[in-house]
Amino acid sequence: MNEADTLNYVQASARALDLPLGAARAQRVAGHLQRTAQLAQLLQDIAMGPEQELAEIYRPAPFPGAQAGRNPS
Repeated sequence: MNEADTLNYVQASARALDLPLGAARAQRVAGHLQRTAQLAQLLQDIAMGPEQELAEIYRPAPFPGAQAGRNPS
């Protein structure tokens, strides 16, 4: 997305969510979103296998007080 598209997206999202967003603030939000998209693209460009993806090996700890393998009912 280019800067104009990002700004249009931010403004449309604000309208859809009924959020008051002035022109200056919308511009700042769009700038932050552009930078975030650039950072995400840098991460997407790194060639990693499934064994290197932490999300693939992440296992959350059981909820405190819950026994492993049992459904609370």
